[in-house]
Amino acid sequence: MKKVLFYVHSLNKGGAERVLLTLADYLREKYDVVILTDIVDRSEYELPAGIQRIVLGECKGRFGISRLLRLKKIRHIYREINPDICIAFMISAAIRALQANVGRKMPVFVAVRSNPYYDYPLKNDRKRLNYWFQKADKIICQTKFQKEYFNELVQKKTVVIPNPISQEFVEQLREIGYSGETPKENRIVSVGRLYDYKNHKLLIRAFSKIAKKYDQYRLFIYGDGPYRQELEKEITTLSMQDKVILTGESDTVAKNIADADIFVLPSDTEGMPNALLEAMAMGLACIATDCPGGGPKSLINDGENGLLCKVGDVEDMTNKLLKLLDNRELRLKLGQNARSIKDTCSIDNILSQWIMLIEDNSNKTM
Repeated sequence: MKKVLFYVHSLNKGGAERVLLTLADYLREKYDVVILTDIVDRSEYELPAGIQRIVLGECKGRFGISRLLRLKKIRHIYREINPDICIAFMISAAIRALQANVGRKMPVFVAVRSNPYYDYPLKNDRKRLNYWFQKADKIICQTKFQKEYFNELVQKKTVVIPNPISQEFVEQLREIGYSGETPKENRIVSVGRLYDYKNHKLLIRAFSKIAKKYDQYRLFIYGDGPYRQELEKEITTLSMQDKVILTGESDTVAKNIADADIFVLPSDTEGMPNALLEAMAMGLACIATDCPGGGPKSLINDGENGLLCKVGDVEDMTNKLLKLLDNRELRLKLGQNARSIKDTCSIDNILSQWIMLIEDNSNKTM
């Protein structure tokens, strides 16, 4: 049985980590799967049964984290477990995986999960990424906009595969008996970690402008993170304490949002947002910013299966909310059309594309 090594910084509760675990859980039926992480994070997803995990642990030198010591440890693990292929998630981990592979013939796949324009904006950043990614066997991007960041040589090795709708989410839908016809309540919802680039402040400000007109509505934001205090301050400043609820983390997001009227993704930048994918699959009327990275634009055909909003534009977000709240028929139409994403991004569909890549590479190099 071929051995597949996944490498990521941690199993922190983020979108990239959830996709990695979904892939690993499915691939373990066909391959011997091992997950390598740099650290054990404070709040992590549960490791699927039957999958080995290796943690690099501290790699400290005299002046902090030692890059060379970490690469040495990665190379040791390569020799020790002798994987047939390494799939590195996130750009920083991918560069380390490629650097540690110098002098070896092991195939390395790179999974780009964020917006490289945002994370690596400088000319020297792009030059360094292109240099190392040319050494990869495959680069898997979530959108064509991510792919276009790279030079022509890297793009020739790049394929675009969107995120799958996670098995955990599908199971939650089964558990609540979701049919797509759940009665709607007067709720607007958003799901995502509370970081500045998620820009929940934009949504809170836009909602505050219509809260009096739609007094029966409440805004629920599911997630937690370091930006929580800033959002609480904004809610207090706008006197919206009884209108905006920061719920914290939830393990039952599908159940929490199933009966909402509208889902909003207000981010400044995104790769392929799982939260938007899942809200669309549930048939919610969705608004998302047309942000760099291209994830929302890849999923939403504006006016057909959702609405796109200008990044950081409170007035545009307010108008989009009003457009949906004033028009129940439009909400139903967008939600119904959005549900087709559950077939396009089904686990079986997306996993088959990954397996095809691995098998094609196996036939050439393994």
